[in-house]
Amino acid sequence: MIFIRNTPAYSQPAFQTNHSSAELIVKIKAHQLLNHGVQQYTEGKYNAAINSYKQVLLLQDQLNDRQGIGRTYSVLGRAYYKAGKYKDAIIAHQEAIKIFTELGEKALAANQLNNLGIAYDSLGKYSTALSYYQKALSIFQQLNDPVELGRTLDNMSFTYYNLGKYADALNQYQTALQIRRTLNDKRGEGITLQGIGNIYIELGQYSKSLEYYQQALVALKSIDEAKLQGFVISGIGYVYAQQHLYAKALEYYQSALTLYRQAGSRREEGHTLNGMGDAYLYLKKYDKSLKSLNHSLEISRAIGDRQYEGINLNSLGKFYKLKNNFSKSLELYQQALAISKEIGDRPGERITLSAIGDLLAQRKPELAIIFYKQAVNVTENIRRDLRVLSREHQKSYTQTVANTYRSLANLLLSQGRVLEAQQVLELLKIQELRDFTRNTRVGGEATGIALARIEEDILNKFGTLIAFGAKVYECEQQKCSKLSQLRDQLDALTTKFNQDSNAFRKTLQDRLASDPALLEPAQMSSTAAKIVTVEPGTVLIYPLVLKDKIRILLAARAGEEGVVFRSFETPVSQEQLWKTVAQFRTQLSSSGDMVAVKATSQQLYDLLIKPLENELKDKTVQHLVFALDRSTRYIPMAALFDGQQYLIQRYRISTVLNAGLTNVSDRLPPNKQDNNVLAMGVSKGFSGFNPLSNVPQELDAIVQQSGNEQVGIFPGLKLLNEAFNFRALRDNLTGNKILHIATHGKFEAGRPENSFLLSGTGDKLTVEQIQNLQNYMKDTHLVVLSACETALGGVDADGIEMSGISFYFLTNGAKAVIASLWLVNDASTSQLMQQFYQNLSTGKMTKAEALRQAQITMITGKNLSSDTQGQRSSVKFTPGTSEQSTLISRNLSHPYYWAPFILIGNGL
Repeated sequence: MIFIRNTPAYSQPAFQTNHSSAELIVKIKAHQLLNHGVQQYTEGKYNAAINSYKQVLLLQDQLNDRQGIGRTYSVLGRAYYKAGKYKDAIIAHQEAIKIFTELGEKALAANQLNNLGIAYDSLGKYSTALSYYQKALSIFQQLNDPVELGRTLDNMSFTYYNLGKYADALNQYQTALQIRRTLNDKRGEGITLQGIGNIYIELGQYSKSLEYYQQALVALKSIDEAKLQGFVISGIGYVYAQQHLYAKALEYYQSALTLYRQAGSRREEGHTLNGMGDAYLYLKKYDKSLKSLNHSLEISRAIGDRQYEGINLNSLGKFYKLKNNFSKSLELYQQALAISKEIGDRPGERITLSAIGDLLAQRKPELAIIFYKQAVNVTENIRRDLRVLSREHQKSYTQTVANTYRSLANLLLSQGRVLEAQQVLELLKIQELRDFTRNTRVGGEATGIALARIEEDILNKFGTLIAFGAKVYECEQQKCSKLSQLRDQLDALTTKFNQDSNAFRKTLQDRLASDPALLEPAQMSSTAAKIVTVEPGTVLIYPLVLKDKIRILLAARAGEEGVVFRSFETPVSQEQLWKTVAQFRTQLSSSGDMVAVKATSQQLYDLLIKPLENELKDKTVQHLVFALDRSTRYIPMAALFDGQQYLIQRYRISTVLNAGLTNVSDRLPPNKQDNNVLAMGVSKGFSGFNPLSNVPQELDAIVQQSGNEQVGIFPGLKLLNEAFNFRALRDNLTGNKILHIATHGKFEAGRPENSFLLSGTGDKLTVEQIQNLQNYMKDTHLVVLSACETALGGVDADGIEMSGISFYFLTNGAKAVIASLWLVNDASTSQLMQQFYQNLSTGKMTKAEALRQAQITMITGKNLSSDTQGQRSSVKFTPGTSEQSTLISRNLSHPYYWAPFILIGNGL
């Protein structure tokens, strides 16, 4: 991506004639040379402009024209910058600052502070750049100069972007944009909009990026800024490249390249050539790719653009990886990593570490794991700066790096290092939950992935190697006399590192073969232990959905407090898994064909459960706890069919969003009189929502409001229709062990803040209001949502939204939530809920077992009341909209009726 750098336009001072004739001649000559230099600069002839400005300085020195000298140093610095001579630019701007400060020209001095920051930015010295921007910002605030304030904020945004501090970058850009629009500054507006578009690319929000780019083009076209339009056009090309539309990307890149070459913008030319090289690579036009990438690298090195030199090296590393030149690829990645570390480019460092992991994964998996771990740790450091971003921004950022977590977990499982794999999976799930809820406190402070001591040792040795490689590169650039000697030392270090890494791999393999626990860092504890040891016969199952397979990690109890892990693999593509899941969900919601439903369900059973059968056939296994991943979150696991029976007929089933965050410290009291229920519901219809005529009967059957009532199971309070509103919920919640809500609900995928439950007044009970209940839920153990609606995402969806509103109740202190995976039938739900509470009231069943038995009742038809039998003929369901209703079956054994309800959290 290319950012437009904001420098103030040069203003030529008025020509003064009140001089002696000799002075006047010198003055005229200096003025002419200065004009000539400005013209050369405008034409992109930066080196020629530099020579002209140097001559001007000599003449101005004769005149002792301090202000003129200051202005000339200013334009000289800009010419040096454009020529890629950043260190010379810094010296020139420092001279200008010194002169303007002496003359009391605060505005001119502040402009030079901005230019100085831009030069340091280009050298990758971001902290230094920020310090100069802050000084400039302070001066412009004192001078109340909104134009220069906007420019300075743009420049600061660019530096924050380079540091991976995207929240700070967006904040500064938004402030700058407000200033631009207030001033009707179309040029500045276009520049700022383009910068915002660039940030959204890094966050993975491509449609949002294109939206800002289009706004930028409109602003720039209104003032006929062709060169600046080139920046935006190049950005659009990059967006299409990120979406794998490479041919379309090349069209935009080529258009931008033409504009840059006409303007003599070498830096931008190099950036665009790199983008073209990547696009050609993916189109398998290798000759064009290598030519473009090498040309881009030449430009970056010629102008001293260190950050983009690292990007070029990464691109070339990827090129040689695809050409199966392992050693050349690794060499280039090492150079890129050295640059990223040197200039503090954390996103670049993360990309290179992950790329090295990818490169080593097939040949040296033990080494690959180290680099993946370090990439995760750098990612965690970056993400700490994402805390103030909106959920959409954080989630998109997570998606751009999640493959590193998955690759690491996959490799650890393939190496039998299952405890470490479980830690990675838990960390990934915590981050998904943080992104989903916008609550960065979920799970506490993430510390990344611990490295074993022998891994730390090998990583330190690699760090020494790349640091020395950087020293050799510097010598090569300066053509120092010790180059040959340094190269000999580098070769020796490389040989030693290879020997050490081979020894490390053998040591690691030997340790894992004899005792895998020897490798694990002492501080690493298994979060699986508290799940599988709290109740006999419990196993914890993590499916990990990868591009070409599903890896399944199973944790079971070993002894009193221990855990044993087993890993399994199912060869199926992510796309094929998604298609099967989507087909199953469609059949459940729109087809009464039980044969088809069972056939598809059995396909999913074969993918997810059959590989585990030898572990699960032990009669002691009674409870399956799933920590689901990606499209598996959309599956009602209870409805998986083995050819003879459903999974729920064999086991209790529950899910956890994250094992470490699941509270299994207690269970409901066995005496039903100690389990007060607050039951709330809506039976009336509202616009867009059908009446739920069975809700009154459902509440009556669950709650015994007074000792004189002949119906009801648990003591408590019923609030129906108008009596059910937020205040009534809040004011009556304390003291109740169970909260039961029977109403319409909706969860909007990707936007949890738009989720709601429908109150009895027709108002929405929002997520924000639910979060405000945290002060009143100290007694609440179980929340039951007996009517919800969630959405089904696409093939790349992570499925975290399937927890919907339930997660907010869990974070408020509830130990467990029962919720639905799809829009459920009113009559059948009422019967299932009544049966669930009847089972729970015995005091002899856990929540998971009570739900299981209620579902089995519907599957077998046994123990159903005569009223239920009579209602079967009129049971209808809504397959996605409240307007369309379809008769599907008179047999409540259809999974549509009983399978949507899942238990999340504490199943005891």
